Amino acid sequence: MGNKKLFVGLLVAFWLGLLSQNIFAQSNNMARLFFVKVKTGEGADFAAALKKHSEWRKQQGDPWTWIVYQVVNGKNLGDYVIRSGDHSWSDFDDYEEFSIKGAPEFYKAVGSHIKSVSSMITAGDTVNVDWPENPADVNLLSVITFNLKPGQVPAFRQAVNKYHTAIQENNRETYYSFAWNVNGAKGPSATLVIPYKNWADMQGPEESMREFMMRVLGEEDAQKLYEDFNSTFTSSESMIVRVRMDLSVIPDK
Repeated sequence: MGNKKLFVGLLVAFWLGLLSQNIFAQSNNMARLFFVKVKTGEGADFAAALKKHSEWRKQQGDPWTWIVYQVVNGKNLGDYVIRSGDHSWSDFDDYEEFSIKGAPEFYKAVGSHIKSVSSMITAGDTVNVDWPENPADVNLLSVITFNLKPGQVPAFRQAVNKYHTAIQENNRETYYSFAWNVNGAKGPSATLVIPYKNWADMQGPEESMREFMMRVLGEEDAQKLYEDFNSTFTSSESMIVRVRMDLSVIPDK
């Protein structure tokens, strides 16, 4: 009987995992990310090699846009994130033709400077998002990843929806986006990304988010929402990344 219950529990967890992967994967909201850990002391050499490789990709007609980010604060200081977004599942099939030649060239160009590489597929939240109209205004990103408790994806998103609604209905000046783990992480997770022009921009409004929510929702409802939100994840981690357009791949239109 115990084994049967365990099997049923594992089966339910498996299907819930599939549900959380597919519920956010809509048309053209998916992204592929590579996390590159650079060998100690070889950051400058890696950047120079990556710049040459990015030029090679552009010359070879890489159809995807790849934006490069460098970690400037956090435990992965000095590492890089390479991201291509706005894709559908079928785009991954279409890209394989270029990837067959692009991937070996990447490792040939920068492999000697790399300690490790991992990858991840995410789906952008198409509802809970408010992003600057001009991408050129974004130079730094605060990235906060929430490691969600099993089965708490719907509750987490419900809480996020309430924050988003309050922000939009009361015209709070802030930008943000959410991305959901589809594949590549240890468990269910969601990432909050907040864009900034510079470090000074991170000071934000004089009224904190907590004060803002208490004002627009009332102290009791704001406190409940805060507690509901915090109860959905086991831990969180953050970092700040700098946009490195000089290393990115932007195809000619």
